[in-house]
Amino acid sequence: MTKNRFFKLVLLCCACLLVSRGTKAFPDYLKVYNADPLAKAEMKGKCAVCHVNPAGGGPRNDFGKAFAAADHKITEGLRKQFPDYFASGQDAPSVAFTGDHEATVEINGKRYVINTQSKTVKAAEGAMVAKVEPKPSPTPDDEKKPDVYRPIDVRVISLPSAMALPKGSLWTDFTHRFPFGDPTDKAGLFGLDALAYPSFGVVYGVTDRIHVGAYRSPGGLGRAIQLQAGAQLLQETKGDPLSFQARIGLEGRDNFQRNFATSFDFTFARSITKYAQVYVTPTITVGDRPFTVNSRNNAKGTTAYALGGGLAVQILPSVSIMTEINHRLNKEARYQDGPIGINHPVFSFAIQKASASRRHGFSLVFSNSPGTTMSQRSQTRGLLFADDRIQGVTIGFNIVRRIF
Repeated sequence: MTKNRFFKLVLLCCACLLVSRGTKAFPDYLKVYNADPLAKAEMKGKCAVCHVNPAGGGPRNDFGKAFAAADHKITEGLRKQFPDYFASGQDAPSVAFTGDHEATVEINGKRYVINTQSKTVKAAEGAMVAKVEPKPSPTPDDEKKPDVYRPIDVRVISLPSAMALPKGSLWTDFTHRFPFGDPTDKAGLFGLDALAYPSFGVVYGVTDRIHVGAYRSPGGLGRAIQLQAGAQLLQETKGDPLSFQARIGLEGRDNFQRNFATSFDFTFARSITKYAQVYVTPTITVGDRPFTVNSRNNAKGTTAYALGGGLAVQILPSVSIMTEINHRLNKEARYQDGPIGINHPVFSFAIQKASASRRHGFSLVFSNSPGTTMSQRSQTRGLLFADDRIQGVTIGFNIVRRIF
């Protein structure tokens, strides 16, 4: 990729960032007001809550300025300062607790029974009114450590994020790379028309500290199936000085039939206030092979040592930017044979957008590596006779979703 094309790539990243900022930031703030129990119904969903222009955008009104000064949170002082935006405490419904998980609420002369265990609301006569879906709320750990960065994905870009998975939660892990595309090619949809390498997996929280998962890569990467298990040994939200996660993964090419490799990685993550986090991940792979090896042939393996690290920065309430670098330390594991081989470290950049519930995330990725398994994420597209310098990054994306 020429310098001119590289500059175009940088401009494309900036454009994606501006789109995320312009289209998603303000609705997220409005959701904070809409979710407040004392917010007036006639004001909900209106941009005039914070802006002089009823259509939104432009200068903020007095409430919008005060809301921003309060770090975009609804406080008791904010309610008192702007009584026209909130119902008074006297308007709150009367509540009588009738059990550990049950309460009776009287609203406009009618009585309703709310059960927090079954997440249901019934009229006092017994008719079902609604089933209430639980909403994310601060946990005691969140309140204890408010200045901790909270990732939403099991991986940052390709490396693991050291995010603690709650017991019983199931997460999808989907990555897509276009290693032969050109992000500056408008006719080729910025590289999305090129050959794709999609990989998919799931991760399940067995306990609050132990998780297991499975992951598969496509034919261009050897049809590797990876089985993994991890342990959360330290966690910042519980008062530890950093988050520390250890994992072991077993990969087998040709749909787990041959060319097996065992990887061990250790992720250390440290928050810089609640807006940023740095992380370091060393990885050791026993039985490593380049992803270009024919998946139906048995190939001799070697031991590879890689050191990765990076930075994630939250620039908006639901938008983060991230960067990674992952370098193979021992030369024999770079598979340099003539014009092919791993000649440079893996460089990756991404812009991530989280949903309001933080149960779903999308990352637009630029990387010079098509691999995302534990052994292949430090292998570059230099193995494909392609430029693996920083100018050789190509487009891709990650999608994560918490199913339950």
